[in-house]
Amino acid sequence: MLLIMALIAFAGCGKDNFFDKYPPEVLFYQDADVVNADFNAIILATGVNQFIVKARVSAPYKLKEIKIYSSVDGFTTNTLLNTFSDFTLTPNVIKVSSTLTNITVATVVKIVATDMNNHVTTKLFNITVTP
Repeated sequence: MLLIMALIAFAGCGKDNFFDKYPPEVLFYQDADVVNADFNAIILATGVNQFIVKARVSAPYKLKEIKIYSSVDGFTTNTLLNTFSDFTLTPNVIKVSSTLTNITVATVVKIVATDMNNHVTTKLFNITVTP
């Protein structure tokens, strides 16, 4: 009897959803897929002024929205590059990309991912230009 009461009390404590603890995850990559989870910067070779920022965004809850911004002045001025909000085919994992052109100075790309439970993750990617 004591064991049954203990099990009932223990089961009642776990009412929180396991996924409440996990916000969306944003992983940048350069080639076909994520190879290095710490990839968050690149130095463009001399004469290269274009780069495709790619990221794999995932969330235990369904994704709600992903926005990609760029800035050349430390995010005093944000330029919205893309917004993704249709996740009907892949509600939990999606690969997004945005092409930046005419890169002549150091640029920061920011991805803001929001899931259906309003968890938000922001991750930055730094692009440095070789003089």
